[in-house]
Amino acid sequence: MSTYSASDLVIAPSQGEKTASDMVIIARTAKLSGHFSIMEGEVRPKEILSFHTHHNEDQHMYIISGELCFEVGGAGGIRFEARAGSHVLKPRGSSHGFWNLGTQTVRYIETSTEDGFERFVDSRQQGLGSMVGGATRELGMSFETDRTLEVMKEFGLTGLAGANLPPPRELLQDPAFRELLHSEEGREFFLYMAGVKVKEAFARLLP
Repeated sequence: MSTYSASDLVIAPSQGEKTASDMVIIARTAKLSGHFSIMEGEVRPKEILSFHTHHNEDQHMYIISGELCFEVGGAGGIRFEARAGSHVLKPRGSSHGFWNLGTQTVRYIETSTEDGFERFVDSRQQGLGSMVGGATRELGMSFETDRTLEVMKEFGLTGLAGANLPPPRELLQDPAFRELLHSEEGREFFLYMAGVKVKEAFARLLP
């Protein structure tokens, strides 16, 4: 006789665990013997998921709706597009980022081995600076801010996916984020995003 009930095995569309990031946790690693987690994410139009590398986790994406552009391996790596119904593998140790050039929000499912990515998503509750800094120190992740900015400029992208980025003024109130601004690439990225917000504000004011 099974020791499970239907409620143990079926996660309804409304039962995902919302987080402080844009990710919704469907099943934590604790529910799957510590082997992998399942999440849902989205990428709104003109947004990019910043370039980064996982040194401890392998990842897999299934695109539910829309189409995403990917770059794996950084500048000089490979670029490709993946539309709804596609599966995309992101092996550990490979730099990757993806962005949405369409007009509709892209929805996807993310599976990650181990619990590092899960802890990364949870850390967003402590602020964006703590999220990024903690991932670098403790979770074996590295971020390619300069490459993210290059691709944003190349395609005219205006937002970041995944992190639930607050307004620039709110960001500056986060001590851990201000620490990130000590690097030249961190300052350049912040100024670019602040400029985007100013342009959007003017666009709303002007006829």
